[in-house]
Amino acid sequence: MLEKIYSILGGVVVFLTAWIAFFQHAAFAQETDSMTPTAKVGQNIQNKINPMIQFPVSYNYNRNRQSNPGLTQGQFQFDPIIPIMTGSRSGFILAPMFTDNVNIQNQQTTNQATPLQLATYFAAKPENITYGIGPFIQMPTANTSSGSQQTGLGVSYGLLYQPNHWVVGATAFNAWGVGKNTSSGTANVYFYNPIISYTTDNAWSYNLQSWINGNPTNGHSSNTNQIMLSGGKTYKLRRTNLQWQIGPSYMVTSTPTSPQGWGGFFSLTLAFPENQ
Repeated sequence: MLEKIYSILGGVVVFLTAWIAFFQHAAFAQETDSMTPTAKVGQNIQNKINPMIQFPVSYNYNRNRQSNPGLTQGQFQFDPIIPIMTGSRSGFILAPMFTDNVNIQNQQTTNQATPLQLATYFAAKPENITYGIGPFIQMPTANTSSGSQQTGLGVSYGLLYQPNHWVVGATAFNAWGVGKNTSSGTANVYFYNPIISYTTDNAWSYNLQSWINGNPTNGHSSNTNQIMLSGGKTYKLRRTNLQWQIGPSYMVTSTPTSPQGWGGFFSLTLAFPENQ
């Protein structure tokens, strides 16, 4: 199992190194900054460890859940980003993750709330690089059908490069189950979220990202990789900024009980930059 984790981590590192080198070269050609303040906020929203208050809500529509081809799943997520600044370019970031799956089959609807997860980052942003690392915790579920009843303890981390217009990098977490109750599986989980984003001068953002997650103690069949391509615009409101994103998704790999094929993604984010 460790070999599989190391292989995934190695691939992520190679991916980030190659893309950062490419965008570092491209950034030298951009001598002037033509982005509007609203466009810069839209760019910062793509950086999940940027020290800016954000309240993103997303809906991920998945169809053809395996073993029940007629079942569709709507995944609602609320992932606020709450920075506690300790310096002009560093701080501590709280990033709780609330997820609820709504399953629909034959006009019958069931809710399946997944375990509460909390990622934290001691983050720094020198120049165009943002990086962070901190403790991660996954709470046990009260319902045996919603996930593991173990507590997951581990580490969350991220590295993103952000020259003018671009954001490229990844955030991730790894956790290991604590406790003897494994009747609903273990809390040995991982999640990787590589992203490439481009924001125009007038605040249109285009985003290609992947959600790679699984439980390494359950074997290869537990690992999923979903790719999302989305686009949207950021607007300046009176005291905040609002960004919407919409686009298709595709489940590249799947488990015996996961959705498969094409789906859709939509998100709304309220952002509160300090300088506006």
